[in-house]
Amino acid sequence: MKRADFKNCVKLATSNAELPSYLSEEMDAAIGGCAEDTKRRFVTKEQVASMIRGECLTYGNTWLWSELENIELLAKRFDLAN
Repeated sequence: MKRADFKNCVKLATSNAELPSYLSEEMDAAIGGCAEDTKRRFVTKEQVASMIRGECLTYGNTWLWSELENIELLAKRFDLAN
């Protein structure tokens, strides 16, 4: 995934857009185990945005931006399906 695509995913994650549930079977099939292996994965922008929201949005409705750097590193192994 290119940096420009990742930035679009961040914008989508921080918006009020309806995204797939981060803890769903769809997300597990798409990104499950991505931090533990080096396989390339086909994902949608919505799935990456859901991952960002799920990992970076805290219960206090604030953003943990330091985690975003880790997700961006993982996203380099993602290929956009649409």
